[in-house]
Amino acid sequence: MIMFLFCPIHFYASPSPFCFYNQSLILLALEYVSGGTLENIIQDQGRLNNKQVLFYASELVVGIQFLHENGIVHRDLKPENILLDEQGHVKIGDFGLVCTGMYGAKTRCDYYGTPGYTAPQVLLEEQYDAGADWWSLGVILYEMATNRLPFSPKGNLKQQVESIINREPEYPDSLSTKLRDLIKQLLKKKADQRLGVNGNIRDHPFFSTLDWSNVEKRKLKPPIKPSHVSA
Repeated sequence: MIMFLFCPIHFYASPSPFCFYNQSLILLALEYVSGGTLENIIQDQGRLNNKQVLFYASELVVGIQFLHENGIVHRDLKPENILLDEQGHVKIGDFGLVCTGMYGAKTRCDYYGTPGYTAPQVLLEEQYDAGADWWSLGVILYEMATNRLPFSPKGNLKQQVESIINREPEYPDSLSTKLRDLIKQLLKKKADQRLGVNGNIRDHPFFSTLDWSNVEKRKLKPPIKPSHVSA
């Protein structure tokens, strides 16, 4: 007998639409997303401008909020896991480390993720919730705007973790005031003070020019056409 499982899907989140299994096999049916990754964009473009960051940030916000509304915490958000379709719209991918059933005040305390993008609570194996994903978004925004990570990737793992837990990023003058503040709010060390947990990120002034209904309907024009489209 073959059993089918269906997963929630969304424009900006690309988990396996369904899987099926029997006693010996588990098979996943995956959406084909052909435009490369956000990591490719950063490598090709270097620092992204405010308009470009706004586009990718807004689509990521919609995707992350959709996951959280369905009790899913991704736990490994980073540019190489942000897929792009052939037009350049965002698809959150790689759901291998997600935890599910994360509604309300439910928390976890196990360590998963990629150190440079991982929230302090996760690194310390303390209780954490969906705020871990908002921290990762802050790191991604910083990387898009500066072409580097906010916390030093140098040294051994222990030194990298110490940098994330105890130090604050340096913000170059090239960052706009609103973008700088948004990143600072997402990179709050204390999870209960972090934007996304403490307040709706859509209300931040950085997004003041957006019509969120257009973002949700994928009506915004991608600022960069992917150059890594695969057939």
